[in-house]
Amino acid sequence: MRTGCAILIGFALVTPSAAEDARCTKGPAPIQLEDIEAAPGCLAAHKLHQACAWGSSGDELMSEAVIDKCKAGFFDQLTRKQRRLYEKRLGACSERYPVTELGGSIQIYLSSMCDEDLAATYFEVAKHGRISGTPRWKVPDVPE
Repeated sequence: MRTGCAILIGFALVTPSAAEDARCTKGPAPIQLEDIEAAPGCLAAHKLHQACAWGSSGDELMSEAVIDKCKAGFFDQLTRKQRRLYEKRLGACSERYPVTELGGSIQIYLSSMCDEDLAATYFEVAKHGRISGTPRWKVPDVPE
């Protein structure tokens, strides 16, 4: 019993959440769609949303705005094969974080943040809108 408690306390002290790693510039105020749209680019918008996410279905709209910013930097230049892989990877997010009747708001949040991570990864490796090869990516463990 003591060992189990010690392990739990150790994990709580050692593994900070993503929200603690990146501070929200909005402070306690909730992030709005306008904040995402005002970000200077894909990666800035993604970082802002990660730090200020609500952790609910309300994040889906924010993720869509981030994904749109990111896709503008690479999607039109993908080959047919690369698009299929991108879509397959989106499917991996849906499989890992399925939105079901029982899943509710948190599942919508997890799935949308996974999709956003994928778009940001592709944007980051794009050179002048073109991706050579296959970006390294795995389905992330989205913190709740």
